[in-house]
Amino acid sequence: MGLFGNDDSAEVAALKARVAQLEQRVEQLAQLLGAPAASAPRDARMDEVLRLKSEGRNIQAIKLLREIQPGLGLADAKALVDRM
Repeated sequence: MGLFGNDDSAEVAALKARVAQLEQRVEQLAQLLGAPAASAPRDARMDEVLRLKSEGRNIQAIKLLREIQPGLGLADAKALVDRM
């Protein structure tokens, strides 16, 4: 029985299949762009970037993001922080 009293197993199965498809597409795009695989460990400093952004300290967030991803240009780093 689902959360609201009906059997949602078919809907859950469909959503899981859709997520798997999307994950596969993301992996393919990452490979095309030369980005690290999704299974690569996440840099814990990204939490600090998010915290700095949430505090309105965008310049510090951009600087830290560029330390984490050394090949990232200033404009690209700013665009990423702005979208966070």
